[in-house]
Amino acid sequence: MTLEHEVKFALPSFVPLRTALVNLGAVLRGRGLESNLVLDDRERSLTREGRLLRLRTDMKNTLTFKLPPRAGEAGADATGLKVMREIETEVADLAALAEIFAALGYEPVLRYEKIRETWLIGQPGQPGQSSQLAVCLDLLPFGRFAEIEGPPALIAPLAGRLGLSMDAALVQTYHELRRQAALEDGGAGPDFLFNPATRAQALTKTGLALLMEVAEIDPGQAKVDAR
Repeated sequence: MTLEHEVKFALPSFVPLRTALVNLGAVLRGRGLESNLVLDDRERSLTREGRLLRLRTDMKNTLTFKLPPRAGEAGADATGLKVMREIETEVADLAALAEIFAALGYEPVLRYEKIRETWLIGQPGQPGQSSQLAVCLDLLPFGRFAEIEGPPALIAPLAGRLGLSMDAALVQTYHELRRQAALEDGGAGPDFLFNPATRAQALTKTGLALLMEVAEIDPGQAKVDAR
């Protein structure tokens, strides 16, 4: 189990941030549509305890369990960042796993989608510690966001180099940001899903590029992870 440190930023456009990533030598890891299913029991005990049980489908199927850090745990008190303990594993049959959880009393409570573009970038760090960070450009049905995840001491310096102010940083989950947006818009259901036309567009290479404003950047400028 590892501690996850991350922070989000609302964006009017992906173009300036993607340009900054290219200029800093970041490596493009991938881009695609994600479908997520959050599970909880009827008493919503996981939600009340700040825990998350999630099934995700993108290029693979992933089971994730997140929970708050232990009191006094190293890195748990990082200021201005969202900090969670995370267990994650790839699974072969997501439908079968969902049936198992249903038999154990965990039912779907939230469905949401996003289009995620992931970049990896190294930054100077402490000897013996990881210095790689992930920067995700996330398109959701209610807005554009960037998420930076990595060693806590390196997040703010990288944000500054990317032109992002920590004064505007967000530590809420996308579920919480969606609820806030729904309140401002006069209310909506808990799920946040793309409409069928947008979802179909996201499943084609050209449509995905248009949704993520990729045409504004020369793809030849970006390093691409060949894995």
